[in-house]
Amino acid sequence: MRALIALAALLILPAISAAESKFVEVEVTLRTGQGTEFNIVRMIRSGSAVEVLEEDRQKGYTKVRTPEGADGWILSRYLTDAPIGQEQLVAARQKVDQLTRENRELTGERDRYMKDADALAEELARLKDLSSNALSLEETNKQLRSTLVQDQKTIERLQAENQLLISKGSREWFIAGGGVLAFGIFLGVVLPRIRWRRKRSWSDL
Repeated sequence: MRALIALAALLILPAISAAESKFVEVEVTLRTGQGTEFNIVRMIRSGSAVEVLEEDRQKGYTKVRTPEGADGWILSRYLTDAPIGQEQLVAARQKVDQLTRENRELTGERDRYMKDADALAEELARLKDLSSNALSLEETNKQLRSTLVQDQKTIERLQAENQLLISKGSREWFIAGGGVLAFGIFLGVVLPRIRWRRKRSWSDL
């Protein structure tokens, strides 16, 4: 009986010693085969212990079994013989948190840049409208200046004509005044003589 127990122990010990445990350094994908084209069985978190079932050194894959009993293949470079220390886990989590914060900050900056880009696009459109309005105003201003020049020429012409009419009227008034004066002189000279002749003719009677 003891011999049988000893024999059974000798048969079981190699199998027990053959079972090797390793630890996952980073979160890794457990797949049904050796390659990304195979289906995903599950994700194994960093620091998890797995049982090594088979190793393909040429392809760089190792077949493992999780404590929950899931079998699959993972990349051998993500396995380590020593368990990951608590400090390493804390540092890794801090790194993840830092990267998450940086990602949020970068996302916020991206959103701000997109808002700034939208605001600049609106400002550019407004400047284009102002530019087109300025060109229209410049064209209107040119037309107004041209009209003003024509009006000034018309005013100068009318002023010249008015001055000519005033000068002509003054000459006519001067001539009329001279005629009246000459007529008055004529009457002043001729009428007394006519009266004197009439008086002489009456005295002769």
